[in-house]
Amino acid sequence: MLPDHPTRRRAITILASAVAVAIAGPASPARADFEWRGTAMGADARILFSDIEPGCARGIATLVEAEIDRLENALSLFQSGSELCRLNRDGALAEPGGDLRRALALALQVADLTNGLFDPTVQALWEAHVDWFADKTHTGLPPQTVIADARRAVDWRGVRLEPDSIHLGDNQRLTLNGLGQGYVTDRVAELLAAKGFTNILVDLGEMRAIAPRRDGSPWLIARRDADPLHLAEGALATSEGSGCVLGADGAAHHLFDPRSGRSAAHWRTITVHHRSAAVADALSTALSIASADEIQALLPRLSGTAIWATDPAGRHSYWAAGPRDGIVG
Repeated sequence: MLPDHPTRRRAITILASAVAVAIAGPASPARADFEWRGTAMGADARILFSDIEPGCARGIATLVEAEIDRLENALSLFQSGSELCRLNRDGALAEPGGDLRRALALALQVADLTNGLFDPTVQALWEAHVDWFADKTHTGLPPQTVIADARRAVDWRGVRLEPDSIHLGDNQRLTLNGLGQGYVTDRVAELLAAKGFTNILVDLGEMRAIAPRRDGSPWLIARRDADPLHLAEGALATSEGSGCVLGADGAAHHLFDPRSGRSAAHWRTITVHHRSAAVADALSTALSIASADEIQALLPRLSGTAIWATDPAGRHSYWAAGPRDGIVG
């Protein structure tokens, strides 16, 4: 079963009404909507506050930014000194921090849950494709020999998460991009909730609503290729191959099927709702690789999850495992 906690995609955007940064003058309302903007894990980030004093909302910016920086120091592939980068460089890491341990434990749990559709060791496939397309003399997809060589390093079962260390298998490298933004979203949401903030939507690449807007209305979440969703609480995450394409003609994308080493082709987009943004993020990554029959077979393991999918022809599918808590309308 999926955990309730710990708990990049730009396919879903906010349709927020009347975001006011600061309203000056004696007729200004005492409370107003406020939007904080920044970056997290390489993506645009924002937090929407409903019916709050702008000065109070601005005051939490330093707190949020410090938390994001702290988490990136553990989980980011873009910071050479992060714990994850050091683990990939050395093949082992002693005394890993709690956030890396929790994020990796979730990654391994989802890998087991999805029979390896989610696999944090696919970094080798990403590197093989990037290296191939970096050579401008190459045309088309990497040949099977290149893929087969990279796939030898892809197997989540080679990762050992020990009480005081992490060890990788031969030539393995990890990526937590499949759930990292969701994990950071959860941690920031929980930090704000612990500080007493409510009626907030946290969008750090994935989205989590702490509660509806102050007037009780849900947050309206637009989707590129389907009707909007109304989110009262919980999290939404979307995966789509077009979010990161490789090669001059977009011949490949970043959602690799660990079984074949090639970019998945079943779905244009997958959106998942779960109470945890990290879980929703990981599942949207995993299910983007699954066929409709495979998703159906996994449903008994996905309690508390709702799934919306659009195939390359624009046809829509929907699955639910348990109640749609937090989704209204």
